[in-house]
Amino acid sequence: MGLFNRLLVVSGLATTGPSWLGTPTMAMISIIMVNTWRGLPFFGISILAGLQTIPVELHESATIDGAGTWAASVRHAALAPARDLHRDTFSIVITFFDFQLVYVLTGGGPANSTHLMATYAYSLSMGAGQMGLGSAVALSMVPVLGLLLVLLTSTCGRTERKDE
Repeated sequence: MGLFNRLLVVSGLATTGPSWLGTPTMAMISIIMVNTWRGLPFFGISILAGLQTIPVELHESATIDGAGTWAASVRHAALAPARDLHRDTFSIVITFFDFQLVYVLTGGGPANSTHLMATYAYSLSMGAGQMGLGSAVALSMVPVLGLLLVLLTSTCGRTERKDE
């Protein structure tokens, strides 16, 4: 029993801790939570670095233009330039090819519900002994990721041009 399960039992929210990796839904929720927890420091530091590069004049001009509240000033002066296409692209690439997290937590199970293309290619190649099929699955990731990145960059490029 882990710490979180023990806290649930001690607080009276559950009689036994849930099987985090035992059911398809809970396994997917667990992987999402672990991936989010793992990515928070990187994105926090990236956003902080982006916010620190915003000149003071931008905040002042937002105030002069009528962004009266602090929230409006932050939204118009800080968050607009802080959108970072490189950080978003990096996140998509890392998550798309994230093999070790899923493999260590679930191995693609239960009932193959948490397989990513990378873990599926590995299980076909190494587990089922179908090296050709596993290689085809692995190579099919490249055009899918390329198309996704082209769509992302074209969409972000249009929204940045609208803002200017």
